[in-house]
Amino acid sequence: MLSYRHAFHAGNHADILKHSVLINILESLNTKDKPYTIFETHSGSGVYNLEDERSLKTNEAKQGILSLLPQMDELDFPESLSNYYKITSLYKRHKLYPGSIELERIFTRPDCVHIISELNNSEIETLKQNVSNEPLVIVNTEKKCVKTQVHHRDGFETVLALTPPAIKRGLCLIDPSYEEKDEYKDTGNAVIKIHRKWNVGIIALWYPLLAHRAIEIEQMKNDIVANVKAFNSNTNILDARLCINTADSHIETDLKDNSGPPRLYGSGMLIINFPWKLDEKTQANLDYITKHIYKNEKTSFSIITY
Repeated sequence: MLSYRHAFHAGNHADILKHSVLINILESLNTKDKPYTIFETHSGSGVYNLEDERSLKTNEAKQGILSLLPQMDELDFPESLSNYYKITSLYKRHKLYPGSIELERIFTRPDCVHIISELNNSEIETLKQNVSNEPLVIVNTEKKCVKTQVHHRDGFETVLALTPPAIKRGLCLIDPSYEEKDEYKDTGNAVIKIHRKWNVGIIALWYPLLAHRAIEIEQMKNDIVANVKAFNSNTNILDARLCINTADSHIETDLKDNSGPPRLYGSGMLIINFPWKLDEKTQANLDYITKHIYKNEKTSFSIITY
């Protein structure tokens, strides 16, 4: 299925987790004056209008980034959230939210390689248009934007065909929609294959937390961790979760009734070969976020390293 549209969800709690982690990874890659390769398997449209009717319909941005930024205006926050705050604040002034593609373009130097994929026919043209525009800000040392290669193709096929890349340093961000039950197994298998072909690359996998898919989610993660550790027991893996509710908070109701807590009660990032101190930065970030945006007894986070 290809019915998923991220415009309904841009700037929500899952994006806050995913994009704060992504920025810290990109910052780490930029600490060395050497090029790197960035892959993204499920790109979406790259930039999102916060006043789009789809965003307004769900109000997820209002409960997410639009709630977080006013708190950050008033309260001190960890240095590891600084760039996320500055960039999202800038885009907010233009009524926009920067997706992962835009963030990658903001940080990635022109001597690097940026390869992105999007299979959805409804998203690909918007993605190409957004990538053709200069970002509102560029924070890499060259102050120039990387040239992005856009593939209208299955993202896993793209990465598996092009790994290992000529420039071995780098990141693969994987963010499927998980619309079907089989996607969890397929995603786990793809991550394992990518890691075997490119065992030095950072692989960052976003995953949802859904009570009705708890078995599939845990099986996917367990398979990935077991296979990565079997390949090389010294490989570092980070698992970070942000929960804005509990697993039993959602009650199935009529599709027209969206007044209760959503199915997505949280999300996580599973990161293979995570950069030095990313675990500490993510701990500080999530501690701040849970205290200043989702302030209730059901809000929690966890950091696990393998």
